[in-house]
Amino acid sequence: MQVIIALGANLGNPQETLRAAALDIAALKGISVLAASSLYCTTPVGYAAQDDFINAVMAVESSLEPLELLQQLAALEQKYKRVRTIKNGPRTLDLDVITCGDIISADPVLTLPHPRAQERAFVLVPLAEITPDLIFPDTKRSVQSLVAELSAADVAGVRLMNAKLMAP
Repeated sequence: MQVIIALGANLGNPQETLRAAALDIAALKGISVLAASSLYCTTPVGYAAQDDFINAVMAVESSLEPLELLQQLAALEQKYKRVRTIKNGPRTLDLDVITCGDIISADPVLTLPHPRAQERAFVLVPLAEITPDLIFPDTKRSVQSLVAELSAADVAGVRLMNAKLMAP
């Protein structure tokens, strides 16, 4: 099934971390990368007293069960020394499963689609770069239509960098 993974970081060397994490994701058994976005510099959401984030998204083909994939991604966050102290706070690496095919789940461990992805510019703008026609299974809304509804301020907070997450 096609899975969308969002990547973000703002501690250490975020660009280097995201690129290395993308290669780690690509190396997971049962994962094949379909597309990866450019890197974007984004204004923090929620907790504002921190550095800007570097964000990107990947579309992968996965034969893993969603919870198994989540566990693999959590292990990668630990590899990069992720510490959870402040909600929406600074982090060395954040990996979120945004969608897993057409699965809709209210499981508190892995809610699908990701509960806030459809309102977050730092997910939607990079996603529009690689798969603008993706339809979220719960709302039946396309990435493109959701981006069109973002505020100008939200879109302005997501700045395209002259760099790709992964080499073509």
